[in-house]
Amino acid sequence: MYYEIGDVCQKVINVDGFDFKLAVKKKDHSILVNILDLEDRFIDGINITNENDLYTALDILNQSIYEWIEENADDYDRLINLVMKW
Repeated sequence: MYYEIGDVCQKVINVDGFDFKLAVKKKDHSILVNILDLEDRFIDGINITNENDLYTALDILNQSIYEWIEENADDYDRLINLVMKW
């Protein structure tokens, strides 16, 4: 296998100008996908066992990210992100 059990892959993802960490850990019979803020605070996580679960999980995690943005960002944060797209 390419990834060993316990391996964690991470990358930064951007949603509407806000950066988050995506961490994926290989487990015995699934993968654990966690979304963290840039200070490594947990936002949401989900176990995925097959490709069919993936698309449902992505929808759930995206919803959690949008809820985090709604609760933690103000209009000026959103305005800064719009300006930074130039």
